[in-house]
Amino acid sequence: MNWNERWGDLIIEELVLHDTECFCISPGSRSTPLTLAVAKNSRAKSVIINDERASAYYALGHARASGRPAVLICTSGTATANYLPAVIEASVEQIPMLVLTSDRPPELRETGANQSINQSFLFGTHVRWFFDPGCPCSEFKEEALLSTIDHAISKTYSPLPGPVQLNFPFREPFFENFENKKNNKVEKIQQEKPYVRNTPYSKVLPKSEIKTLLKHRPKSGILSIGRVPTNSINSLKKLALELAWPVFADITSGLRLGEDCPNRITYYDQLLIEGLYPWEWDFEAIWHIGFPPTSKRWLTQWEKNPASQMVWIADHAERHDQSHNFRWRIESEIVDFCNLVVHELQLEERLEVPPIKTKHLLHASEKVEFAMEQHFSLDSVKKEIDDFALSRRLTEIIPKTHGFFIGNSIPVRAVDMLGSGKGAAIPTALNRGASGIDGIIASACGYSSGLQRPVSLLIGDLSAMHDLNSFKLLADSPEPVLVVLLNNHGGGIFSFLPVVRQTDIFETFFATPHSNDFMSVAKIFGLNYFRPHSISTFVKDYEQAVLENKSAIIEIFTKREKNPQQLEALAQKLKKCTFESS
Repeated sequence: MNWNERWGDLIIEELVLHDTECFCISPGSRSTPLTLAVAKNSRAKSVIINDERASAYYALGHARASGRPAVLICTSGTATANYLPAVIEASVEQIPMLVLTSDRPPELRETGANQSINQSFLFGTHVRWFFDPGCPCSEFKEEALLSTIDHAISKTYSPLPGPVQLNFPFREPFFENFENKKNNKVEKIQQEKPYVRNTPYSKVLPKSEIKTLLKHRPKSGILSIGRVPTNSINSLKKLALELAWPVFADITSGLRLGEDCPNRITYYDQLLIEGLYPWEWDFEAIWHIGFPPTSKRWLTQWEKNPASQMVWIADHAERHDQSHNFRWRIESEIVDFCNLVVHELQLEERLEVPPIKTKHLLHASEKVEFAMEQHFSLDSVKKEIDDFALSRRLTEIIPKTHGFFIGNSIPVRAVDMLGSGKGAAIPTALNRGASGIDGIIASACGYSSGLQRPVSLLIGDLSAMHDLNSFKLLADSPEPVLVVLLNNHGGGIFSFLPVVRQTDIFETFFATPHSNDFMSVAKIFGLNYFRPHSISTFVKDYEQAVLENKSAIIEIFTKREKNPQQLEALAQKLKKCTFESS
């Protein structure tokens, strides 16, 4: 066994001892020592993904669902560079990821050698740590290699979760031939636990800080919730119940869909439409927990009409306040914060449950719900299908056994604004950190792998075209991924921009027009395919796809130029509702 093989085996075995459960491998020659080690390790679960960009997004989706870093393995050169978009997303959204890049040895760098680029610090500030131990050799002790792997895993979690890159230059030959191996005694690895045990630092939130927060808490406020760790969902529900303030739950929070979030104002985004709800903004506090919200109206409210008390609670030290109006920032584990606040609130005497302002907003949200049910259900068999009606209906029929992954652009906005709160409470995710439209299908497949359950994916046509290679991942997915594909033959979101009035240039330079459909793509990869022409036939086709328990494409054709008018028509209908103050 040569040093390349020895290092490969040590690296992969150490990662397995950390309960690493997903190795995403893109085939190549230079990464042979790592790939062979994964293939020979019975406890290393691998997925082979030809496209490095898709592989990285798959790893991102898996880690988003499981909470553990997936490991990426690729060859040298531009293969490494293809990881960058997903590495950026993982960095911004604080998702753990371990990138093992293979490299040419130092003597071949900057010599014009084939498939050789400068891979040192290739990902810049987007990784939490970069390290290159040099070519495998006896001088770099095995103990040093093991501690390097342990430190890398630790850095994907703490102090700020995110991606880590280890760069491994390998000299040829990558492994010994069979004849040499027969006479070569191989020392087996007999570890049962990681070489270095890392106990993460744990912040303890002072009770005095919570007492001060509650002492200065105004009578009226809003509890705003962005993306939070999944283990904090139940604690947040208890906080929402005890605090009794209106809850504005973002689609990324895990609390926006389903019916079991106390005091949730499901349609808060719609109630913030100018001129819709006759309230003067008199809430005295906004407490926001987690990552920033999706709703542009809610973000605008923070900037233009902030409350007198603005408090941001997050489990990290990053600055996420783009309004620059939050004057109190609390860094704490979300579960710890909720538990401490709930404990103190339970000691108080509650005068009014729920407060009158919470009642008013709950009542107003129910009126929006009623108006939407009327607006979206009229003549569903005959009515022309549109992006927003379809997105809303999907949120009502996704099985509770599924996960839900949402694409950017129109899909996320449609679900966040209009998604029904009467469907199943399901795990929900999206790549909202950098909000790219690439890698969405791969991310959804990885998310399904991490959840170990079927996933329904809502995606636009341009996003699907960006990720055509990942249709193979759909076909190979152990759990079915049902792709609900909104095809409006271009970029529907651009129809909301002022530039749409520049009719001489808009279609060519902004609308991204095309005449493609995905029937032939589904056929190439052996995927079930449906093409409904109404909401009712969509429901029938979707339920059939669920029953067949196989990845499928459900393609819906809509007209992007009508999107602004459709939302405006809904807004006008909502404005006809009577929102009483009592």
